[in-house]
Amino acid sequence: MHPRLASRITRTGKGTVRPRVGGSLFLLVFLPRTSIWTDGPASDHLRCCIPVLLHSCFQWTTNPQFSIIQVFSNDNDLGTLASALQAADPAETLGNENATFTVFAPANPAFDNVDVQSLTNNPDPLRDLLNFHVVQGEALTASDLEGRESVTTVEGQELQIGSENGTLTVGGVPVSQSDVEASNGVAHVIGGVLIPESFPRRVSYDLAAQSNSGAISSGVEGTVTFWEYNDSQTLVTLSLDNGPTGASVSHPAHIHNEGDGEIAIYLSSLDGTNRNEANDGTSARLVDRSFDTLAGFNGYVNIHESVENLGNIVAQGDIGSNATGTLGAGLSLADNPTTNTKELTAQPNNGDFSNGVPGQLRLRELTADQTLVTVRLDPDGDGEFGDGPTQATVSHPAHIHGSGGAIQDYLSPVDGTDSKARSSQIVPNDVLNSDGIYVNVHESAANLQYVVSQGDVGSSSGGGGGY
Repeated sequence: MHPRLASRITRTGKGTVRPRVGGSLFLLVFLPRTSIWTDGPASDHLRCCIPVLLHSCFQWTTNPQFSIIQVFSNDNDLGTLASALQAADPAETLGNENATFTVFAPANPAFDNVDVQSLTNNPDPLRDLLNFHVVQGEALTASDLEGRESVTTVEGQELQIGSENGTLTVGGVPVSQSDVEASNGVAHVIGGVLIPESFPRRVSYDLAAQSNSGAISSGVEGTVTFWEYNDSQTLVTLSLDNGPTGASVSHPAHIHNEGDGEIAIYLSSLDGTNRNEANDGTSARLVDRSFDTLAGFNGYVNIHESVENLGNIVAQGDIGSNATGTLGAGLSLADNPTTNTKELTAQPNNGDFSNGVPGQLRLRELTADQTLVTVRLDPDGDGEFGDGPTQATVSHPAHIHGSGGAIQDYLSPVDGTDSKARSSQIVPNDVLNSDGIYVNVHESAANLQYVVSQGDVGSSSGGGGGY
């Protein structure tokens, strides 16, 4: 979970259910907008046996005198669902005891790889998610469902009805107990959480500390999170559990292919210097891969000690098809987001980049109160971006400075080997809307005195600040 997004999404930091990366039998598979369901090397065995285990371990009580909500509330094995319903305020749907419903009810184990806190703190997407489990106007028994190809949910989309190995499935998820009767309908207990198109998704993976022979010999722990952005792009954030490492370097990070270990995607580096309010040990990058592509990617993430010491890996974790991820509520993206561009001018200095490096600052509206700030450098000065690295064996730190020169926020350093020569960070709008703020890009963490690029951001730039 990314601390800069916690106020928008969870407000309480990381979710409580966060399985460790590596060696897990169960994998979180993102079926196309349909369900969360466990799969793995023993997939056939699991798909066959999990419904049986659920059925044998839990006994849901049929009581036509109770409403569906009361049935859920009175059963500890449906406690997570009951809590979610309470947070979503179901008065307009299941709270209507004069209506009739069919509900597909995920049992507690179905939420094991879901950040429930992020759901309950975001009632609007939670309501859409829960409504995707509800059919209004009919009390459909298992035999009724077996005669249908699909049903239309309160959320508005259809759920496909099927069968697998003789077990009734809804949206590809097995029904573990059917025909739980209530005064205002019927429920069917299922072994997964159904995901509608309207639900903004994110998935997080743990990064485990890696012992190494470098300056951070014990390694560090962290999290990588994929946030659904649009059909072709995903926002990837990194967060170190204990904040900046306190090292006088920046830490490059990449997504690697599982097979050959080659770098598949550059992520934004993490600034390892000063632990303070302006530097929270995070980074962000908008990558040109869809959420489903990354959530199913066969690879892993490495965070390194520095560009110069890439061989020292300080954190590592499997992602996508290699790991169990934790699903949570995604971003409440701004409608019709605006983008603003600011010029970064090359600054002559006495360092290795004596002529400085020209660049650009792109400010993309992200949520109602946050902006994705991207530093793009143009090392060859041809006016084109993304056509080559600075070729330095360092990363180039960048900061937002106030009118008095103090650092207001740390941006992500630009990796000197990144062919795109760019990095991004999520910044609160109130920082960007301050008067007289500007951005400095430096040669390296060790040589902050050498500013290679600089540009105004706030109202002093004439752009009105922010985005």
